[in-house]
Amino acid sequence: MTVLWVIGYGAAIYASKPWMTAWSGAAFAAAAAGVMALRLPKRRWTAAVLVAAAACCYYADTDRRNSTALPAAAAVASQGSQVSVAGTLASPVAVDGDRASFELRVSQLGESGSEADAAAGAPPEERVQVSLRLLSPAEQSAAAAWRRGDRLAMRGELQEPAAARNFGGFDYRRYLRQQGKHWLLVVKGAQQVQHGPPASITAALTSPRLAAERLLRTTDALRGYLGGRIDGIFTPGQAGFMKSMLIGLTDDMDPDRYAQFSNLGLTHILAISGLNVAVFLGVLIWVLKRLGLPKETYLLVAVFLLPLYILLTGASPSIVRAGLMTMIGLLAVRKNRIKDILQIACLVGLGLLIWNPYYLLDVSFQLSFLVTLGLIVGVPRVTALLPLKNAVLRNTAAITLVSQLVSFPVSIYYFNQFSLLSWLANAALVPVFSLLIFPAGLIATCLGLVYVPLGRLGAWVTESGTGFVFRIVEWLDQWEGFRTIWPSPSVFWIAVYYLLLAGICGGLERLVRNRRVQNEAGTPQLDVLAPGRSMFSRYRTSSAAVIVLGLGWFGLLYYGYTPDRWNSEACVDMIDVGQGDSILIRTPERKYILVDGGGTVSFRKPGEEWKLRADPYEVGRKTLVPLLKKRGVHKLDAVILTHEDADHSGGLQAVLEDIPVETFIFNGTYKSGPQVEKLFRTVVDKKIPLISAAYGKTLRMDNRTRLDFLAPLPENGQIPAGKDSHPAASGSGQLAFPAQRTAGKTGAEPAPSAAQDIYGSTDNPIVLENEQNGVSVVFLLEMEGTRWLFTGDMDVKAERRVMELLQSRNSTNEAHGTKLPQSDNGAKEADGTENGTPATPGIDVLKVAHHGSKTSTGSDWIGYWKPRTALISAGVKNMYRHPSPDVVARLERNDIRVLRTDLLGEIQLLVRSGKIYVRSVLPGKPAVSGDS
Repeated sequence: MTVLWVIGYGAAIYASKPWMTAWSGAAFAAAAAGVMALRLPKRRWTAAVLVAAAACCYYADTDRRNSTALPAAAAVASQGSQVSVAGTLASPVAVDGDRASFELRVSQLGESGSEADAAAGAPPEERVQVSLRLLSPAEQSAAAAWRRGDRLAMRGELQEPAAARNFGGFDYRRYLRQQGKHWLLVVKGAQQVQHGPPASITAALTSPRLAAERLLRTTDALRGYLGGRIDGIFTPGQAGFMKSMLIGLTDDMDPDRYAQFSNLGLTHILAISGLNVAVFLGVLIWVLKRLGLPKETYLLVAVFLLPLYILLTGASPSIVRAGLMTMIGLLAVRKNRIKDILQIACLVGLGLLIWNPYYLLDVSFQLSFLVTLGLIVGVPRVTALLPLKNAVLRNTAAITLVSQLVSFPVSIYYFNQFSLLSWLANAALVPVFSLLIFPAGLIATCLGLVYVPLGRLGAWVTESGTGFVFRIVEWLDQWEGFRTIWPSPSVFWIAVYYLLLAGICGGLERLVRNRRVQNEAGTPQLDVLAPGRSMFSRYRTSSAAVIVLGLGWFGLLYYGYTPDRWNSEACVDMIDVGQGDSILIRTPERKYILVDGGGTVSFRKPGEEWKLRADPYEVGRKTLVPLLKKRGVHKLDAVILTHEDADHSGGLQAVLEDIPVETFIFNGTYKSGPQVEKLFRTVVDKKIPLISAAYGKTLRMDNRTRLDFLAPLPENGQIPAGKDSHPAASGSGQLAFPAQRTAGKTGAEPAPSAAQDIYGSTDNPIVLENEQNGVSVVFLLEMEGTRWLFTGDMDVKAERRVMELLQSRNSTNEAHGTKLPQSDNGAKEADGTENGTPATPGIDVLKVAHHGSKTSTGSDWIGYWKPRTALISAGVKNMYRHPSPDVVARLERNDIRVLRTDLLGEIQLLVRSGKIYVRSVLPGKPAVSGDS
């Protein structure tokens, strides 16, 4: 039933039809019952199809009814006007720096703010997500004091949650919709919020919903109290980890430590799941036994205490699954009716899926049930297959092997990475956590509830073990060569993976069974189960089947690691990183170039430290790196930093830390600041060749891809005479600086000591350049018969100097009779260069400089290059109002198609046979660039 229910849900997700309603689902279910009752021929297969159809209709009907109930909410949101909302706080308030977020169950909605208007709006009882911007530390304290069930009235802007703006990116709208939330209410300042007490206890006794809110409010208070007590007995470096592991409070978890656990596949230790339930139950039963309680009594006490533990740990799908399974199992043991743990797991899964069909899309639900079912079915079989004599080692190896193999496809689907050390880390550290650290932490917390100094003594003992484990995790995480990056596989690939794995396990079981029978009967005895065939022949056939299945499984892994290995399609992706630039270039021979990494500009002033968030949004770590991994970028052959402003360089720090980089190219200057210093120090520490770009240099990525650098320009007008070069030839990591130049307003100042320490000694002094736009790296890309110009944030002055230099070179060449002819469609001659300098203008695509600012992209520049398509990267409703309407109008007057990330999201340009095909995340007119 559970398997059929999952199949039905999957069919509804991929092919929902209008006729799939609750009534049709009930009819299919009734038909399935009738087929079985009447004992019709092939009734099992027929009933199975009908049950799957019923599940399909149930999911489709539930999904169809998951729509907003707020009247005229869409009209209000589209106008961007303020709205008055009143309701009940439906979740704990998460306060992080200058932001507070929570759920509000709306009871009144209106535009004017009056009670009459609000009452006319509804009482829809729909939940909305509230994002409250806090303006002072006092507001921070006030918001933190609000509790679930409190009545709130506020004014704010009602918005539709943002959809994914990049291909394969996080879809916040879908995420909230699966929780039944369709709107985001943005409120500025706690003064816009009126706070009132919760409903009375008398009212709660008459309403199941209010009673549930009261229970959850009490649970929240208890969780907060436990979290505060853990803070009091553990040191600050350990308290966040303990709160995450013991009661599921992750707000204070160190992000860097979490990343280390994630890289090694150990996050299940931090996420409340079956491991926590098992340890909690083991400690509880041990204590109850020591108190002298009989078996029937302590099993019943455990059943009643488990729901409290589920609530205290946040009631995530994984902990609910583990808790319900454990409760059913304890009751069955108490009645001596325990039959099959697999049936219990499936029964719990079926119940949860009927309760909330969206659990099927929850990663914690998927991993929890897959690993549980894998352990139930696979561990006994694998244990019998392993040639280890020690029972403890054999069981540990079997559990680790099964859990890793079962969870692998889902893990790479969502997280796109797998450490080859994950097997070792789980085998060595999970027993330590489950048998030592978790019980010790739980006991220390219980002691701290009784007497704080006693709890601190227990915490000291616990921290001795956790400190040692942290050092091991940190040491293992440093072995970056064992990290592998996997693109998200298809559902079909995942299904074939499990089928092949099951076939291999079954074949090995048969081999072992045949060998055992052969040893007992002696060779070459005939197999009584298969007359006419010797046991040796049967054994050989089984061996061949296992080998074939094993080779198929490894081949599937090989294909899943690089599914585009035979794809020679070139592509340029302008990734939507908000107000910034980040462009990924994929060459025909699968070389990857990343141009800039976006970044967030901070305007914090002294005294505003309270606004800092524990885990602030960082575009490199939250957006860019996940996208690169999801697309299977195992390494970046070149990273080009056009200039060192934060909106171009900020996201590259996460890229360098998480993805191997072959070469780092920059503009040869230094902009003082801690972020830039950390970035270049990381480049040098990782021994990445560091190359300065300059006019006249050329980079050949492959036989069909060439980059000619046009800027930065030397101030003295002397052009380097070197021929083509490849960064890999440098090898030493030393800088190849152009001649020293005057740096505008800042002057040709020597680099600060920090920069000298990072870069090392060079023959030419490093120029300190805080005004970076004018010295942006500019390069012309020729790829598969197309030409692209990337301009960083260059200004009009830099544009003029590049044109003058190019025109001067062309004039000189023409005087000597070497000027190449200009083609009608943009001069696509592959070798039209002189010392790496393009001899003919005309391009297919122009990356508009400085996000479309009016300080760039002059008329002469457009007239010189004659682009057909212009790309502009700008943030939605950015404070700079980029792009400038004058620049957009200037481009359109020249019949240049303008593509903007603020309107279209990510823009992908695919190169096929010399033509450029465009697609975008958000709706836009599909076109082929290059057609008339």
